[in-house]
Amino acid sequence: MARVDLHLHTTHSDGTLTPAALAAAAAARGVMLIAVTDHDAVSGIAEAQQAGASLGVTVLSGVEINTEVGREDVHILGYGFPPDAPALCAGLQGLRDARMTRMDAMLARLETLGKPVFRARVLEIAGAGSVGRPHLALALREAGHVRDLGEAFDKLIGNRGPAYVPRTPFAPEAAVALIHAAGGLAGLAHPGKLGDPLRFIRRLRDAGLDALEVYHTDHGPAVTARMTRYAAEYGLLPTGGSDSHGPYGARAVAIGSAPVPDGVGEALLVRLGR
Repeated sequence: MARVDLHLHTTHSDGTLTPAALAAAAAARGVMLIAVTDHDAVSGIAEAQQAGASLGVTVLSGVEINTEVGREDVHILGYGFPPDAPALCAGLQGLRDARMTRMDAMLARLETLGKPVFRARVLEIAGAGSVGRPHLALALREAGHVRDLGEAFDKLIGNRGPAYVPRTPFAPEAAVALIHAAGGLAGLAHPGKLGDPLRFIRRLRDAGLDALEVYHTDHGPAVTARMTRYAAEYGLLPTGGSDSHGPYGARAVAIGSAPVPDGVGEALLVRLGR
């Protein structure tokens, strides 16, 4: 079990643990350095930091900004910024507003497909979190339209599903710039899941990318080794995390389950001046 986990979600996006519960779960598993990286949201960071301080867990500010290139999801991680940075907060609010517009469009498509879901119920499931497709998938299952979340994505709302609506265009370069404007470091999330990761590494390194998520629960040993080489070749700081969404999330992986060496966390702290 790793003592470092730099990719975690809470109920402020699509995770199933509150920020305080996330910090407590990390402490219980001996994970002493974490980052809260909710999708397009930074509202859970302060609560996690307050809880972590009483448990001996260092909680870094973080975010995962969702972008798309064509129909390929490209996620950008940010670390070490002030959570109340005005430019970042304004930019993320715009992204959350765009999420709601997109959700309304997907709900309309589901209605025409004979798979209606109540908007209010999707928002209720999302709670304090920025609304997204995982919340819609839960509502579809609850309404009896699908058996599980996988079927919701495979048959309806996945990137090639009939109810899919693309995000409002937001380039990964813009996400990197937004994080830099707030004084943070920007990294490419789970590059092993991209069709051609080197294409995006080269493109984003030219845009000022600082880090590469080498360690991830979807990266096998061969992928991790390849990403380690890419990080060294392109002068990027290696990072890593489990991408845990909590015990009840669609990704049932535990906090600390990615093999992140202690030195990765130490190097990030040094870069952040901690």
